[in-house]
Amino acid sequence: MPRAFPLRHYLLALCLLFPGAVFGQVAPLIANISARRMVSLDGQWQVIVDPYDTGSFDYHGRPLTNNNAFFKNYKPQSASELVEYDFDTSGYLNVPGDWNTQRESLLFYEGSVWYKRSFDFAAPPGKRLFVHFGAANYKAFVYLNGQEVGRHEGGFTPFDFEITEKLRERNNFLVVRVDSTRRSNEVPAVNTDWWNYGGITRPVELLILPESFIEDYSIQLERGSRHSRKNPRGRNRQDFQNRPSWPSRILLRCRCAAVVPGEP
Repeated sequence: MPRAFPLRHYLLALCLLFPGAVFGQVAPLIANISARRMVSLDGQWQVIVDPYDTGSFDYHGRPLTNNNAFFKNYKPQSASELVEYDFDTSGYLNVPGDWNTQRESLLFYEGSVWYKRSFDFAAPPGKRLFVHFGAANYKAFVYLNGQEVGRHEGGFTPFDFEITEKLRERNNFLVVRVDSTRRSNEVPAVNTDWWNYGGITRPVELLILPESFIEDYSIQLERGSRHSRKNPRGRNRQDFQNRPSWPSRILLRCRCAAVVPGEP
């Protein structure tokens, strides 16, 4: 008999072979956002096309942290300062939407595009703020007011990040670098059979939530319960009245405000 290979070894091998699998969101996703209080950030976003990733890395390939990094949205203080990007004089793309069909010059483009959206927002007292993305293809790097708030990998899945401590009442700027580059160890691979659309392809919302809130929930049958043998597709009232009740349970996942020792 062949020796069993422990599950943890499979998981470790997957992480080593596909490091992108651990790239995405760490915090659990907030569910049912359509029932939450939110503000849409959809519309026209200013964009910079960056085929050489000059807004991310220096010529040695090291990540930029100075004012040359595009997410800083830095404005020169004098004519002698060399800053080679400016969102305010760049073009626009609609969000949600892919960039391939919005500009003829981007039809076959694969690489990085930087998006910027400016907005004011007076946060209500006692609330927590999250930015929620329906999807961005393929990798997304998210910054608010010059600080990174999170990263996500996956072109068809939603993600969100808390921005409560980084948001201000006026002159917020949300910057997102979306990278659609294909790689041999990712999805899609270099050889693929579907069009590799790029961009922020689904809505972007600002979520306003209480300090403690239900993050996710589900309802399921209790283990060991049996299905009713009555017609499960009955639609009239009599069908449901005659159907026996099924033991079930409700699972809630809550996200609570941090409690500081010594404070009420």
